[in-house]
Amino acid sequence: MNYFFILVQFLGVFAWLLLFFSYYRKDTNAILIFHILSAILFSIHYFLLKAYSGLLICIYEVFRDYLYYKTDKDNYIFIGSFFVYILSLFITYETVLDIFPYVASLTDGFFLTKKREIVIVGSIFTYIIWFIYDMHALSYSGAVTDGVLIISNLLILLFNIDLFDGKNIRRI
Repeated sequence: MNYFFILVQFLGVFAWLLLFFSYYRKDTNAILIFHILSAILFSIHYFLLKAYSGLLICIYEVFRDYLYYKTDKDNYIFIGSFFVYILSLFITYETVLDIFPYVASLTDGFFLTKKREIVIVGSIFTYIIWFIYDMHALSYSGAVTDGVLIISNLLILLFNIDLFDGKNIRRI
């Protein structure tokens, strides 16, 4: 393994840290800000790995999440995602596993239009799909962190604890 590959994996870990902290924010808009920053870093990560399906999805997620944050047109943005994803998939398709980031992102996009608790539930499904793709794309830092996010979000749902202020989060 060379130093460049290790550096790329560390970039993935840093992007993940932003994503991890996002789910402990109190509202969906705060989650979206962290998602945007994380998606920018993951775009660079996937580009350096030459994982182009992941790259295009992350670039689109930056724009999608920004629009979610700035407008109240969530349903229109989500529906528009289908067209962007179909076009992007035609560009990047090489194996069946290249479909996974599109499915994960569509799922994530749908859940990000909901309340915080629903966002967290949906993220569990989303990160299972990303885990499979990350293993395929050699994003080992992404795969490990997907697993940690799944566990973390399960703990948020099961115990309703905010790790950063020690208080119970509103019950689902």
